[in-house]
Amino acid sequence: MEKHLSWPRQPWRSKLTVVLLAVAALLVTSCNNPQAMRQFELLSAQNQAILRAQGVSPSNRLLIQDIDGNLFTTRPDGSERVPLTTNASAEHQYSQPTWSPSGEKIAWSELDGRSGEVKSALMVSQFNSVTRNYFDMPFAPFYMQWSPDESRLAYLSNWLNLDQSTATIALRMVDFSAVTNTISTLAEGEPLYLDWSPASDRILIHIDNDRVEFWDTAGEGSPLSQTFAAFPTPQWSSDGSRLLYAIGEQGAQKLILADLTGKQLQEVTDYDQNISFSLSPDDKQVAYAVTPGSVNIAAFGPLYVVDVASNQTREIAENPVMAFFWSPDGSKLAYLVTDNSGPQLSLRWYVWDGKENKAYAAMVPSQLFMEAYIQFFDQYARSMNIWSPDSTAFAYAAFSDQSGSNIWVQHLDAADPVNVSPGVYVAWSPR
Repeated sequence: MEKHLSWPRQPWRSKLTVVLLAVAALLVTSCNNPQAMRQFELLSAQNQAILRAQGVSPSNRLLIQDIDGNLFTTRPDGSERVPLTTNASAEHQYSQPTWSPSGEKIAWSELDGRSGEVKSALMVSQFNSVTRNYFDMPFAPFYMQWSPDESRLAYLSNWLNLDQSTATIALRMVDFSAVTNTISTLAEGEPLYLDWSPASDRILIHIDNDRVEFWDTAGEGSPLSQTFAAFPTPQWSSDGSRLLYAIGEQGAQKLILADLTGKQLQEVTDYDQNISFSLSPDDKQVAYAVTPGSVNIAAFGPLYVVDVASNQTREIAENPVMAFFWSPDGSKLAYLVTDNSGPQLSLRWYVWDGKENKAYAAMVPSQLFMEAYIQFFDQYARSMNIWSPDSTAFAYAAFSDQSGSNIWVQHLDAADPVNVSPGVYVAWSPR
């Protein structure tokens, strides 16, 4: 049975405890009151001066969703906490916090039902919460990916077809480079996966399980390839010259590297079920796992790494992996496998450094981390980092019997992870 690759709607969580924190700045949108805008500018300048004096920068910070639903950033040791939101509740929810490539900005999604009518929005803030923009949306984004130059933000949301009767998924784009910020709909279909080009001029998408397309920033689409292969997210190489995706031919499926015209340059592997994959940031290696079609997650099979130059394949893990993430320098691969050595079924982290595997802590992921991120890890690997910028540590959200859901930082040279903060989601800043 073919796996149905679709994105889940964000569920309403149970009622959460509200933690009152000082807000660094007020919400700002298009303001037509010059005096109010001037007051906000003065407040922003004051807050920026305070934050600079404290040494707060977007470098080497964790973006965390707290157990109460609010968002904040902090140093990897839990210090210098800077709140982004303070008023989350069962009727007012935040989700999908996403760093921009420089770390200077953070975007997130909002659902607000406090008035009795659920309103959807996209928020874009400076990392320190000093300034932010608010965009009303017909449907809340459930996945976001910044263009590498940060001039645009692509996102996926639920959508209605033109006849307003059939639910689907839309790829939409916020253009910050325009005189006035514009929002456009590029493509509709289900499932839908995407990856920005390194040049920030095009988006590569895999849509409807049957084709790969380009969409440029002007809203023009062009077909690349009919795929008819079971895979989720296509990928650009970091230099922008090659594409990694799968195709089906005469009943056979294969993962290929192709040029920008769709011409096959290299067959990475063939496979007979579903495949998930990731090209290392240095373009030297491809990690992949083949998963039975009846399994409704991105990966659940042995993990392999292919050296692109020699096309030689190495098995990294025999037991089924559920997710894998390259380190920023491309030298290490963190992955999760099931672990039944303890009193309850859990997952265990391993890191392969190119020569050997090292086991780290077993953990039970937070519900949010498991259902929204691990399940679609290959797509989120294009827009979030579990790794530290220097590739020496990684972070994750997991339960503790003593203290509930927490954020943990695992340094590669340490035996045990460090409990940094309560939380259900974490992403490391890009730099």
